[in-house]
Amino acid sequence: MNEIIALESIELDVHHESGDSEWIATATIADMVEVRPAIYHPADRAEPAEYGPAVCSAAFTLTPDCELPPMTGSDYDKIQFLDSLDLQWEIDDNE
Repeated sequence: MNEIIALESIELDVHHESGDSEWIATATIADMVEVRPAIYHPADRAEPAEYGPAVCSAAFTLTPDCELPPMTGSDYDKIQFLDSLDLQWEIDDNE
């Protein structure tokens, strides 16, 4: 599971007649981009790659019987909701 450092937004994307709803969350996620590559040689200086945060988005669908995301209240409550979904975060293009 990816650690959410800061929440940017949770937005309704599409609401279907069936009651299903599609949402998009945007957040800063820890350890998403390589900031320093691994060093393999010489062996006495070997170090693993280092990763840093990036702004990412994830889409999710909720059925009518699912709890809706908290739209008011603290970011902590919103982050807890997103964590419970175990989302697949994609790095946003900044270009």
